[in-house]
Amino acid sequence: MPVRVPTGPVFAHKCAVFALDDFASLAVLSSNVHFAWVVRYTSTLETRINYSPSDVFVTLPRPEPTAVLYELGERLDVERRELMLSRGWGLTTTYNHVHDPSDHDPQVVNLREIHASIDRAVFDAYGWVDLDPQIGHHRTTIGTRWTFAPAVRFEVLDRLLEENQRRHALETE
Repeated sequence: MPVRVPTGPVFAHKCAVFALDDFASLAVLSSNVHFAWVVRYTSTLETRINYSPSDVFVTLPRPEPTAVLYELGERLDVERRELMLSRGWGLTTTYNHVHDPSDHDPQVVNLREIHASIDRAVFDAYGWVDLDPQIGHHRTTIGTRWTFAPAVRFEVLDRLLEENQRRHALETE
């Protein structure tokens, strides 16, 4: 899950750094559209995702930023940070709560709702107004997640692949 950090620190290990300065990009990279693309096209390390920017970030056909995505990205950044600081949670603990169907804490539920709004806004940015994300707790290859229904994930991947191929064809003309 991406998080905004100030410039200055040097990052190491398996940390992907996106040198982006807008909240709309944070929203898109925090969406389940991005998650579906990552799970499908990146490699794994044992049973964990091994995020490979060249396989997923570069190839994801990102939508044009919108004012709604910017607002939701900023809201995610502010409210998630407040939750994490108030509880002393890191990103992993926070998202373990988000993905736990038995967790009904109001701040966790609010974070889920922000993510659901981001997913709808990303669909809108792609022009997918005909697609219902059916967001909830669903099984995935990496466990139960707050995400799209399985059939929706397949449709999203099909549409992303078509858009990726369309953009590639335009670049090679």
